[in-house]
Amino acid sequence: MIPATALSNPTGYLIGIGIKKIVETISDADSTTPISTLKEESLRAEIKAKALLAQAKVEQELAISRRIDSAEEVEIEEFYDTSGKGNAGLSTDGESISLGLGGEGRRVTKRIIKFKGCTPTIQPQTTDA
Repeated sequence: MIPATALSNPTGYLIGIGIKKIVETISDADSTTPISTLKEESLRAEIKAKALLAQAKVEQELAISRRIDSAEEVEIEEFYDTSGKGNAGLSTDGESISLGLGGEGRRVTKRIIKFKGCTPTIQPQTTDA
């Protein structure tokens, strides 16, 4: 029997199964398992998780676009992520020395999408003669 979670959020369900399996693999390793093997498994898990996350984002965008196509009214409000970088520098000018430091800042994205109504689909009518 398929769990309800798998039907409502299949990507999340698959990610959960993958992570659970990797945790079990690492937990089942005995004390003689080399750290390099555990690090390799951890790296593999991280790569798989990133790939699944990217796939989930694509599926989410496709689902949103399908819903936009079928909605009578759509309201979208998005704020994009803005990031800054840090730096450090040292410069000399003759006999003077100056040191500069910079920081990093980040703003979280806010996304609101509202759908109202559903455009009816037109079904062709067939007549029996």
